[in-house]
Amino acid sequence: MLLKKKENLSLRANNMIEDIKKVGVIGAGTMGIGIAEVAASHNQQVYLYDLDFEFANDAKSTLAKRLQSRVNRNKISPERRQSIVDNVFVIADLNKISDCQLVIEAIIENLEVKQKLFKKLQGICHPDVLFASNTSSISVTAIAAALDKPENMIGLHFFNPAPVMKLVEVIAGLKSSKTNLDKGLQLCKHWDKTAVLAQSSPGFIVNRVARPFYGEALKMLQERLFTPETMDALITSAGFRMGPFTLMDLIGIDINYSVSQTVFASMYHDPRYRPSLIQAEMVAANLLGKKTGEGFYKYDGTDKAKVVFESEQEPAKHISVCKDSTQLDLLTTQLKNNNYFVIDEHKGGVSIIIDDCAILLSNGQTCLERSTNVVQKHMAQIDLTLNFSDCEIIHIAFDRKCPAYLRNKVVGTFQKIGKNVLICDDVPALIVMRTVCMLINEAADAVENCVCSAIDVDMAMRKGVNYPIGLIDWADRIGYHHVIETLENLHHWFGDDRYRVSPWLRKRC
Repeated sequence: MLLKKKENLSLRANNMIEDIKKVGVIGAGTMGIGIAEVAASHNQQVYLYDLDFEFANDAKSTLAKRLQSRVNRNKISPERRQSIVDNVFVIADLNKISDCQLVIEAIIENLEVKQKLFKKLQGICHPDVLFASNTSSISVTAIAAALDKPENMIGLHFFNPAPVMKLVEVIAGLKSSKTNLDKGLQLCKHWDKTAVLAQSSPGFIVNRVARPFYGEALKMLQERLFTPETMDALITSAGFRMGPFTLMDLIGIDINYSVSQTVFASMYHDPRYRPSLIQAEMVAANLLGKKTGEGFYKYDGTDKAKVVFESEQEPAKHISVCKDSTQLDLLTTQLKNNNYFVIDEHKGGVSIIIDDCAILLSNGQTCLERSTNVVQKHMAQIDLTLNFSDCEIIHIAFDRKCPAYLRNKVVGTFQKIGKNVLICDDVPALIVMRTVCMLINEAADAVENCVCSAIDVDMAMRKGVNYPIGLIDWADRIGYHHVIETLENLHHWFGDDRYRVSPWLRKRC
């Protein structure tokens, strides 16, 4: 009986998709033409409209050229290319979308403009047409308020470039019907996309959860912890595909700043989403990143400044590692596997001991604060990375009284196992630990506030912004207690409510 019910649901879903033969796309910019390509590639006729008819024609010509380059590289056949191009019809009259079963807008991020468009569209299209917005941050509920039948509106938030990126956020407005949300999810499956379901909320999943990736990096830059080059190097060494400053330059400082402002205002000025004064100044100076030739980096053909690592030092010979499992096990394994070292084992929570220096994973306290909890005279903390076996950089902080000879011995020890070493001042929560804990906290809060499920937030961050691992999964690996401890220590240090711990994390302990 259960199997029969599943078959009926699957058949109903397939019928939903089969009914969508014609798709209207409003807006022929990068996202609009990308969405048009997605639908056209799956045998749907696409009617592409833009206020500037010639601009829309040029967009189709660019699509044809891009597809031809794929033919030249033997990625698709000439027949496949022609089929996709032939499925896109550029129209000058909006009334020609009257018999489309799905209409997606990808126009300017302005609520009034979007509402005005959909008011007009409901007078042109069938009463049961499925309307969708590709908005990245505006409330789908608010857009749908302009419709007589708001249940017909959902969000379909694609990521750039739409034909390549697998993720689509299917956004539920407050009045979106379950039937239309199911239709949106099935459409994404039909388009070979990974769909995640989110409630209409500022930033939805990805643009909300990713805010600390930029915001905390900018705050740390303002604190003069490191240069953009060094912070980007640490973040990529930890497992991320791109550092925050490189990514902001690629996105555009103005666009990233605008999204930050929108989310901040929509969240009633919650300090977690506070925009950066650094970005405000850069926008005022037209230092917008790659598109203007300069942002955090210069794009004039000159090389980026190189990250300066510690010079080569003599390693310690004798090392003590903890018998019990610790968060630095992968690092201790590398030390054990190196025949140079003489290893003994100790009991207790300290991961590694070199001479009279205890070495632990960063937890949001300074070394000086934390040193009272260890018997060793000196204290060092290592920054987080996803995999200590693969990472190229060990980022470490020492207590201020640690003598130079002992620092050098610790540095040389990690150099001996093939790591570059960066030393920073004794600050709370080193670069990667601080960034990842803030991201985890934001993901947890999205789940706590019913924006999405824990499974969907991890899927969204992996597929939408190429994070190396889901953030809830990363919290499992670090340990919920350690994440909470780090955030609480940061909150105590800065006195800033941006570091308050999500109740969802506390429930896991």
